[in-house]
Amino acid sequence: MDILIFGTISASVLLLSSIGFALILKTDGFINVAHGQMLLLGAYIALYLIDLGAGFILSAILASTACGLVGILLYRFIFQPVKRQGTLVLLFTSVGVAYIINGFVGFVAGLRMLAFDLPPVRAIRIGGVPFMTPYELAITVAALLSALGIHLFLNHTWSGKSMRAVSDNESLARLRGFDPKRTSDIVWFVGSALGGLAGVFLGALGSLHLQMGWQQMVIILAVAVLGGLGSIYGVMLAALVLAFGTELALTVVSSSYRTGIAFFIIIIVLLIRPGGLQSLWGGGVARAH
Repeated sequence: MDILIFGTISASVLLLSSIGFALILKTDGFINVAHGQMLLLGAYIALYLIDLGAGFILSAILASTACGLVGILLYRFIFQPVKRQGTLVLLFTSVGVAYIINGFVGFVAGLRMLAFDLPPVRAIRIGGVPFMTPYELAITVAALLSALGIHLFLNHTWSGKSMRAVSDNESLARLRGFDPKRTSDIVWFVGSALGGLAGVFLGALGSLHLQMGWQQMVIILAVAVLGGLGSIYGVMLAALVLAFGTELALTVVSSSYRTGIAFFIIIIVLLIRPGGLQSLWGGGVARAH
């Protein structure tokens, strides 16, 4: 039962943060290292709002929305102007943006470890057995709804079709009536908002500190590679495999080896499936549908 619960919670946070990263990677074709700092930003904005007296749910929504708006601003004023310089320039630009966001948060909030001031709650019991706390249940439900929402967005909306078209061939997409700039705005808002929401949930589960964005970025990159770069559904599956695989392994080894276990799982899977988990169905989002 513990493996199921902890695996579900870990997978939920990974799912939110990794989907946001994969959306941007799929659309604009570069590794956005600054995405990890969206988690940091979301967590600290929620901390500020909770301290002002806003409830956890309202704080999570507002913090996520704020991160989405920051994502649009970063794209329009920093990434879009250098987009024609190539993916390497975009990559190093994102590293610089990540350091700026991290430094700004550190300047405003300080260097000490912080935590949300949330009221204590009891775990929900099923058949007399403790299951999840309301916070953990909210995280799980939010992740499932987000995954479903992304699926519906990609396959049943004009913006989702535009995203797939732009990621395949921007010039052809423009000729077919899709607006790459508007598409990128939507993708950066959604991707950054999901990252911010994941950061809020991380804060609810533990403490807030300036290294949380960098730490999570390593895991997000690992999930993206495991799922298959450019595959949204591959990333979803990879988050589940990595979370549950790690929790299962932790039943026999110390939790201090958590990161090592995660990368061991990735290596094993990639040895079997070099193309990542997306190779199980033969392609990413654009080819799978």
